[in-house]
Amino acid sequence: MTKDPTLTPRQQQILDLLRNFTADHGYPPTVRELGRLAGVSSPDTVQYHLDKLREKGLLEEAHGRSRAAQIAAGERVALIPILGRVPAGPASGAYAEPLGHVPAAVERGDASGLFALKVKGDSMESTLWNGDTVVVRWQETASSNDVVVVRYDDGEATVKRLKLKPSGLVLVPDNPKYDPFPIGQGRIAGKVISLIRKL
Repeated sequence: MTKDPTLTPRQQQILDLLRNFTADHGYPPTVRELGRLAGVSSPDTVQYHLDKLREKGLLEEAHGRSRAAQIAAGERVALIPILGRVPAGPASGAYAEPLGHVPAAVERGDASGLFALKVKGDSMESTLWNGDTVVVRWQETASSNDVVVVRYDDGEATVKRLKLKPSGLVLVPDNPKYDPFPIGQGRIAGKVISLIRKL
């Protein structure tokens, strides 16, 4: 799941489990269910971490139910389609055959403008690694230094860092062993907004 640098590894694990369970079942888990999923035998320990997540504004009480907590009102979990090829636009119908879905926190707005891609290769190390999944917001423009998805006419895509140069748009790999190159006939399809990495 998307990592929050303010959380301890255990808090991040419990938040990820809570998001996944809620996405799969449509309701949040109990403290005991969370403990079983996290491999924590003490409900008090799980409750402690839930309290810390509430203090950080990431969770709220699941009122009226015998459930531990739910994702804070400002954040919801949506299933984002993983695409093998990048859509020309959010209404292009390219979501018809996704390769699967990933649950991701959606802070605001409509999740229909989001898609996910699996990162292949090492050109974006040390920011993105082979096998990572990135969540992308569809947009045709981006700012210098944004990590973007660029689409080419054959439907293939690349994920690189965008730089605005006097000569035009340049795509810059984060891995220094690869050289920057002009965007050419490519078009910006979206901006990477979050990273999902399995440990």
